[in-house]
Amino acid sequence: MIGRVESYSPRKGYGFIMGDDGKKYFVPYCNVKTVSGSLAAGYAVTFNTGAGNKAYDVRFL
Repeated sequence: MIGRVESYSPRKGYGFIMGDDGKKYFVPYCNVKTVSGSLAAGYAVTFNTGAGNKAYDVRFL
């Protein structure tokens, strides 16, 4: 799925992504798969939404 980072707090270790389906997704630090290991508001990302998952793996587009 494609989405855009709404917010991310490295200090708190989590953030939220608005998916292209209109739903908001919670993303903890341990699921961020980027070179820097961080995200920032406005970044376009891809992420997986496996059935039953509470958190999602996020990668830069």
